[in-house]
Amino acid sequence: MINDNLIKLAEVLDKLCVEGYNTIDKSDILDCLENDFNIKLDASSLDEEIKFLCENKFVVLKYSDDMVYCLSFTEAGIELVNKIKIVRQNEENTKKSKKQSKNIENSTNMPLATSVNMVESKQNAILTSLTPEVVNKKLNFGKLKSFLI
Repeated sequence: MINDNLIKLAEVLDKLCVEGYNTIDKSDILDCLENDFNIKLDASSLDEEIKFLCENKFVVLKYSDDMVYCLSFTEAGIELVNKIKIVRQNEENTKKSKKQSKNIENSTNMPLATSVNMVESKQNAILTSLTPEVVNKKLNFGKLKSFLI
């Protein structure tokens, strides 16, 4: 059964492999697993995981020794990696859409003072386009209101 570690191992192998057979240091695989996914495996555990991928026909292992693997992805392995990429992309899109919806929600819940300031700035822009006599009348009414209060 494919577990989370196998999926992450397949991602690392895809990252380190090009088309055809690839000779990959075991230390490179272990380093990528630890750095990218925070998974710490020892060499024997890595051998078991690679053996499982071979038994299920995701990779073909040409040879291995204490230091390296020479392997290639099969069609099933390429399909597995493509499905993993699609799932990861969907997860990222979901996170982005949630983040965007939070940003929209936050921007629609503006404080009242900010909304008033925006209205005042629009009114000021309209007033500047009026003739000086109309602006003076408007300003005098404002002073009259202040006086009465």
